[in-house]
Amino acid sequence: MIVGITGGTGFIGGAVTRELETQGDRIVLFSRSDRPGCRKFSEASPLDVSGCGGLVHLAGESILGVWTREKRRRILESRVEGTRRLVEGIAAIPETLRPRVLVSASAIGFYGETGDRVVDEDSPAGSGFLSEVTQAWEAEAMKATLLGVRVVCLRIGFVLGRGGAMKLVAPIFRAGLGGRLGSGRQWMSCIGVDDLALMVAESLRNESISGALNAVMPSPVTNAEFTRAVAHGVRRPAIFPVPAWVLRLTLGDLSHLLLDSQRVIPKRLEEHGFRYRYPTLEAAVDHSV
Repeated sequence: MIVGITGGTGFIGGAVTRELETQGDRIVLFSRSDRPGCRKFSEASPLDVSGCGGLVHLAGESILGVWTREKRRRILESRVEGTRRLVEGIAAIPETLRPRVLVSASAIGFYGETGDRVVDEDSPAGSGFLSEVTQAWEAEAMKATLLGVRVVCLRIGFVLGRGGAMKLVAPIFRAGLGGRLGSGRQWMSCIGVDDLALMVAESLRNESISGALNAVMPSPVTNAEFTRAVAHGVRRPAIFPVPAWVLRLTLGDLSHLLLDSQRVIPKRLEEHGFRYRYPTLEAAVDHSV
């Protein structure tokens, strides 16, 4: 398949590109900058997706950083407008030549704070900024179904790998400064980046998969369990807990990413018999640090 990828040069995009190339696909990358061999990605005009049999949409403003009003605007608009321009690009192609499938990134932020409640793809949306962003994001992607395109919205959890957020976390633990965040009882739903890339490949090829798909491991873990696993992976103690009030004071609303509980399970992946390379936290962490 010829697969167009937005955000293909980032941490997740790089893993997806490598996986698809290994499986024999030809990749067409989209970039905001004028990179040789890449097509233009813009939030202002429709994308040229001609010739692509499948699309993987990963582009969007990073959620890391202080959530000022301007940062919030960029987080929301980059996802909504970028996805809208992608769907407009599909609509501009004659129906018989359109991509057959769109795999669009989303996030488990869709469910908001879940406490100890287990949620799956049939659970309702939560509340809060990230939930509002993911709902608007998915709504734009799902408009491609009106054009005859199968759409999969991957609700991605905390991604483990040698990059992304773990690029910030691992050095702290290696220095012996790691510790649980807040009470440590909040739930985390993680996924290894290589398994995430496999999920993208499976979503592109398996015509029975559509709609929302939780891209997480089979079993959520508490932050305390996550802390112990990373400390074990780097062979250092983790004895410096960070109180919740410190995170709220220093990070503002971004602290929700670290303190909110999200106990999400991959019901639909399990129904499709997906086979993980790293099905446990310990296996994925060892591969990430």
